[in-house]
Amino acid sequence: MIFHDIFVTLTLAFANQRTKPLKLQAMNDKLVTLASLPYSQAEVLRSLLEAKGIDCLFENAEFLDTGIRIRIDEKDAQVAFPILEKMLGNVNSDRLKRENYVLVPIDFSEYSLKAALVGFDMAEKLRSKMVLYHSSPRPEILTIPYSDVIVYDSALFINYEITEKITSEKFEKFLKSLTAQIDPIRWKKAKPEYIVKIGEANDDILSYIRLHPPRIIVMGIKGENAKSDDLIGTTTAGIIFNTKVPVLAVPEQTPNDWLKDFKTVVYATNFESHDFIAMDRLIKLMKPFNCTVICMHINQGNNGDLDEAMLEGMREALCEKYPDSAFECRLIHQKNLPQAIDQYIQENQINLLALTTHRRNIITRLFNPSIARDLILHSRTPLLIFHE
Repeated sequence: MIFHDIFVTLTLAFANQRTKPLKLQAMNDKLVTLASLPYSQAEVLRSLLEAKGIDCLFENAEFLDTGIRIRIDEKDAQVAFPILEKMLGNVNSDRLKRENYVLVPIDFSEYSLKAALVGFDMAEKLRSKMVLYHSSPRPEILTIPYSDVIVYDSALFINYEITEKITSEKFEKFLKSLTAQIDPIRWKKAKPEYIVKIGEANDDILSYIRLHPPRIIVMGIKGENAKSDDLIGTTTAGIIFNTKVPVLAVPEQTPNDWLKDFKTVVYATNFESHDFIAMDRLIKLMKPFNCTVICMHINQGNNGDLDEAMLEGMREALCEKYPDSAFECRLIHQKNLPQAIDQYIQENQINLLALTTHRRNIITRLFNPSIARDLILHSRTPLLIFHE
């Protein structure tokens, strides 16, 4: 049921500059740096390059913690870069068709339990599969560098075994808590899948998304290791700003039956040209949920008549393009943008706040502890972040 991907590279040579290929040494002025990677990944890349007949050398091999620079001949760069991109999972996701599943990254925290409950309901609504994805931090690689070799401490293998065992136990406990809140018949019918790996969560999740783009990602707004003042976790933020797949960030206090009463979505507009593209994507994204999309603009003391006219123009354009869709336009007069959004959400029982990564300044302001610590929207209202 649980898959693991534990990869340990053991190499006893080529860790010192004295092992440089002579051909590359003689052409040092024509070398370019392909990448700087951890030692284990650098060895994998070297094997892939050499399989294609590309020689490479390592620099900074004596300083493993700073990363290994992989140097190649300039003439090989055109062939080598695609090999690097494929190894890191950096394929062009625009060319890949979205797969019919909902991805739910979990870290066994209460936040990810809530996200899994919401993700299950969403997958059921979309008639998609749910995939639970967990990535545990890999144990520190214990090595002792010598002149021509890298000696691996035997404790490394024990650490991996312990990490795998603990992770499996936590995952089983998490599944037990999750399934206790879902009807067994629904759970069996859904046939969810599980992926458990040892690695860096952010990088692993992004690589998986690039290779297998889901319809939507549902994750806790922060994880178990987030600081109390953090209003968004570093992993969640990293996924939001580094993928083109829509991300639904779920606060811990979101009701378990959130999707059951899902009726309204608010999108904050500033009358920029990309807002029409964003609204187009949002309306299509929300179509299966039969909800009302509210396009809201916050007037912070500027020309209110002009803003009202522009909002009316947007409403007419949307009505003409989407005659069968339910949406509204609202103009709010308030100098403090985060407070205005929060107040509107509270007073109108809004279920979802939608933003695009283009409006990164708004997202940053909403999650600035000095501004948003006391805002209620972060405790109950999920955020949908997507690319316009």
